[in-house]
Amino acid sequence: MRHLKAGKRLGVTTSHRKAMMRNLVTSLLEHGEIKTTVTKAKEMRKYFDKMIGLGKRNDLHARRQALSFIKSKEAYNKLFEEYGPLYADRNGGYTRIFRIGHRLGDNAQMALIQMVDIEDKVKAEVQESKEKIEEIKEELQVDSTEAAKAGTEETDVEEVKAKAEDAIVETEDSAVEKEVESVETKKEEDEKK
Repeated sequence: MRHLKAGKRLGVTTSHRKAMMRNLVTSLLEHGEIKTTVTKAKEMRKYFDKMIGLGKRNDLHARRQALSFIKSKEAYNKLFEEYGPLYADRNGGYTRIFRIGHRLGDNAQMALIQMVDIEDKVKAEVQESKEKIEEIKEELQVDSTEAAKAGTEETDVEEVKAKAEDAIVETEDSAVEKEVESVETKKEEDEKK
């Protein structure tokens, strides 16, 4: 009998299971969401929660513990620079699991496990860029009205408007490029899987 033996065996040896959990947690930290079986997703949640707890602590010992589990520098940096501060006020529930149907080969129940609040972060960045665009527009309108009141020539006003439009286009393009890059990287990662 398996008294006091917590967790699922997942049909593999202990070393294989530990390596699999490390890889799943590392992939989730790198990509924000991964596709796996429901059982593996539920099992990896406790390891992932522990890593987020270390990221929130953010001291030397926590960094060394995380580095002993996570084998990717990219995931390690994201854990302490982005996700630790992001989840500082949250006491748990860092992931959500969506069931997405059955796998064709063995009919296993598949799931999409995602980190929560990641989409909100992207939406906030886009909102900030839109607010900056609005501020630039307002400043430029004020500048053009002041130039018109000062009695400058129409060509100067047109030059100011042209510069304003260029600045607005540049800020909009940078926000759009960020969104496109994130979508493209997600598509590439999905294709690799």
